[in-house]
Amino acid sequence: MSNLRNNRFVYTALYCVFLIITIWIDGDLYRDKNLMGLYLLNIIFAGIVFWRNLFVQVLIAAILTSLYYYFAPFDSPHILVIIFQGLTYCLAIIGVSIAIKYYKREKENTLNLTLALAKSLDSRDPYTASHSENVAYYALCVAKAMRLSNKRCDDIHTGGLLHDIGKIGVGESILSKTSKLTDEEFERIRQHPIIGYEMVKHISQFRKNGILDMILYHHERYDGKGYPKGLKAEEIPLAARIMAVADSFDAMTSRRVYRPQTDINYAIAEIRKNKGAQFDPEIAEIFIEIVEKGENEVLSRCLDCVAE
Repeated sequence: MSNLRNNRFVYTALYCVFLIITIWIDGDLYRDKNLMGLYLLNIIFAGIVFWRNLFVQVLIAAILTSLYYYFAPFDSPHILVIIFQGLTYCLAIIGVSIAIKYYKREKENTLNLTLALAKSLDSRDPYTASHSENVAYYALCVAKAMRLSNKRCDDIHTGGLLHDIGKIGVGESILSKTSKLTDEEFERIRQHPIIGYEMVKHISQFRKNGILDMILYHHERYDGKGYPKGLKAEEIPLAARIMAVADSFDAMTSRRVYRPQTDINYAIAEIRKNKGAQFDPEIAEIFIEIVEKGENEVLSRCLDCVAE
């Protein structure tokens, strides 16, 4: 929330600077020119920055109209013309803000629907009811420790929630089987990254923010022996390498239908042992450091899983 407020402050400050530059250009540099286009840019910028606040939108439309005619290289027209232009500016700003609201709502609806699907997956098996949430949390901790951007951290968290969505296409009899899987059943399990990718690949937002990579490549290994593509080292997208560590740690420290949970120290030892083989060495070391220091409440979350 504080980041959101900070961003709003930054965008507001940028708009104010842009408005001051507009006044300087129209009122000093090109006083004898009709710079209608410059004011139209202000309209678009204002609609983007202040899309939440109708009062500010109307106020800015009035200010821009007044400035335009104050600096205009011609005599002021009839008051009705000025009012009409002010209303036009106002409608333009509101139109931009409505477009942004619609875009954000569609984006949220798509995400909420996909998250609901992921939640339905976790609810199929009481043993993995919190798996997606835990993986998302651990991956987010690593992303923050790596000082990735706020947007990148948010995308990685979302990817963690959705990484196993392809298991919706795997039969419940396979997911809940307590005995050893047959070769055919195991191969079906190995298909879940591809199934998940095919389910959501049409969502352009997921392609742009790397969520598709996290879904498809979270079972790749650093040594190239993973699946489904057999990528190795830097060929594996960064977010997927982060997801691999988070996913494996939660899998080891959570109780599953086919085995009990393991000790946290054992899980950390396994991650350390597999640095450079299964896991990116740098990411594995960052995660180990987070857990051993007990940062970001990771340990308490792990202990909650063990206690359940």
